[in-house]
Amino acid sequence: MRAAVLHGPGTLAIEEVPRPRPGPGEALVKMMATAICGTDVAVYAGKYPVSYPLIQGHESSGLVAEVGDGAAGVIPGDRVIVNSLIFCGHCRWCRRGDTTLCVNGGLLGRERPGTFAEFAVVRDLQCHHLPAEVNWVDATNLAVLATVVRAQRRAQVRQGMSVVVIGQGVSGLLHTQLARAAGASPVIGISRSQWKLDLARKLGADRVIPTLDGGTVATVRAETSGGPDLVIDTVGTGETLQLALDMTGRGGTLLAFGVDPSPVRSLSSYNLYDKELTILGSRAQSPLDVELAIRGVKAGSVDIKFLTTHRYDLAELPSVMHQQKVKPEGLRTVIQIGEAGAGTASGECEKEVERR
Repeated sequence: MRAAVLHGPGTLAIEEVPRPRPGPGEALVKMMATAICGTDVAVYAGKYPVSYPLIQGHESSGLVAEVGDGAAGVIPGDRVIVNSLIFCGHCRWCRRGDTTLCVNGGLLGRERPGTFAEFAVVRDLQCHHLPAEVNWVDATNLAVLATVVRAQRRAQVRQGMSVVVIGQGVSGLLHTQLARAAGASPVIGISRSQWKLDLARKLGADRVIPTLDGGTVATVRAETSGGPDLVIDTVGTGETLQLALDMTGRGGTLLAFGVDPSPVRSLSSYNLYDKELTILGSRAQSPLDVELAIRGVKAGSVDIKFLTTHRYDLAELPSVMHQQKVKPEGLRTVIQIGEAGAGTASGECEKEVERR
């Protein structure tokens, strides 16, 4: 089978590799589409310690081709979205339901072979049934939506809560949309990019602010009667974290969603003391978060179709990944892998199974 194999930082090639076989409790999934996310680019650039050679990719959708002994919940022919998070189910964190904190876990395409390949093996618990109305490409966006669902569940976003979202990239736009769907008001989006602010408006933001500086804090405070109940920082730099702390209202919550490897050195703890703030982190997604994301899309509560702005074939991935490292383009870039890369109809699934 064809797969994108990383041999070292910046050295990615499409190669023929042996097709894997599912073991007990596993499923072999024929990959139809996999999105490129920031973690993929960071792994490609050598910012994470990984074992080479490595098949990259993790935010994916596909068709179950084969199942191993004892696999439950999936059969050949099922359309699935893959939960990219690996968890053991036995450690103390898994036993209490916090699979995102599993000490034995990891991520497809980083700790385990990933999904920029024609086939990939995953655990049966990582497979979630994909509604027929969601196509392969859009399905990859469910992966990032699930992380946003988890974060907002942790922050207990609810009706009447004032929410500010710093950054209007993929996750920021989903945070804006989800906060509005939960009944938050007002919902304010902040970004330096005007076209992203225009999107935030369409997705339900009551107010958008095109700056990210000290004046932004005063503007937000004025718009929220002294400061919002919740500030979601989807950027994660020292600058944005400090702004978030400064603008969060008394007794409010800062949700640190964005991830940046640079150390934060200049934050003052005075805001935490003076305003009795709560700071929350949120990591990845649990199986429940994936299911809730699927339900939200199926019910029409959240739109994920607008996220995919660029599509490429697997053969183009090495050059596309290099471009993403140098200068990311658009919102979401998706690599179509299967013959029916953008297919939606159940008939396509049946034909695929017949070809096996």
